[in-house]
Amino acid sequence: MEILPSFSDIKRLRKKLNMSQKILGEKLKISQSLISRIESGAVDPPYSKLKRIYEYLENERKIREKSKNHAEDIMTRNLHSITINSTIKDVVDLMNKYEISQLPIIKKNLNLGSITSKKIQKSITDNPQIINMDVSLIKELPFPEIDKKWSVKDISDLLLQYPAVLVRENNDYIGIITDSDLLKINNKK
Repeated sequence: MEILPSFSDIKRLRKKLNMSQKILGEKLKISQSLISRIESGAVDPPYSKLKRIYEYLENERKIREKSKNHAEDIMTRNLHSITINSTIKDVVDLMNKYEISQLPIIKKNLNLGSITSKKIQKSITDNPQIINMDVSLIKELPFPEIDKKWSVKDISDLLLQYPAVLVRENNDYIGIITDSDLLKINNKK
């Protein structure tokens, strides 16, 4: 006889995989609200549905554990950043010099935001005088931060929503990962 996973097992495993209820629902063609009610114990789903959710999450966990590449294996170690007081011109110069399209805004080891070439391009097109102003006027949300042992699969999922991911070890930023870093490993195969 198979042991039925508990509702808390489902929630714990989903959170460990850093997967939202919405994404899980989309993958399994189940509504996010039903997943929420299952996890909270507000509904008693059929065994087949609970088993399907749990098996999907377990399979995803196993796939991620087998991933041989981690953040530290694919990250760009030479992390360039700017401060909140940098001008947009400083940012453009840095991006051109190092051929990069996004930069984190870091001050005293705090992730304060980010800036992308797309945002700069749009801002300059709308108002050319902005080039000499502080980046704080057009800064974007901070890039997510991950540990150096994160799997490539988890990183790939994050990069679907963000232009870059910062890699930390203890309290220090040790690298950055963008789509181009993932494409490099896929090119090696």
